[in-house]
Amino acid sequence: MTLLTFKKSATLVAALGFAFSLAACGNQTKGEATKSSTASTDTATITLDFENDKKVDETKKVTIKKDQTLLEALKDTFKVEEKSGFITSIDGKKQDETAKKYWMFDINGKMADKGAADIHLKKGDKVAFYLGSF
Repeated sequence: MTLLTFKKSATLVAALGFAFSLAACGNQTKGEATKSSTASTDTATITLDFENDKKVDETKKVTIKKDQTLLEALKDTFKVEEKSGFITSIDGKKQDETAKKYWMFDINGKMADKGAADIHLKKGDKVAFYLGSF
């Protein structure tokens, strides 16, 4: 009778151990999913002013990926053409070299001091592209 009780106890302990290990795996996966979803909720806003008339023609929220540059986010969201690192067209609206109007942009209300390929987006950034002269 004691051997039968021992076998039942050993089986119960093994089953509990297996159940706890499965639960631990489930919690780890859940934690990783939470981290991923938190990271993917960081967004920035990109606006376009095609006529430089201080009227927003288009606005899109972009999800920020790790180490993503503004140029990469712009290309993921809009149809972009560039030449030697300079943006020449966004969504079919081209710069006008004759009129000396080029794609320029502000970040959080301040004129950018670097090119779009050198700027890494941060949560909450507000980027405004416009055709302007300099």
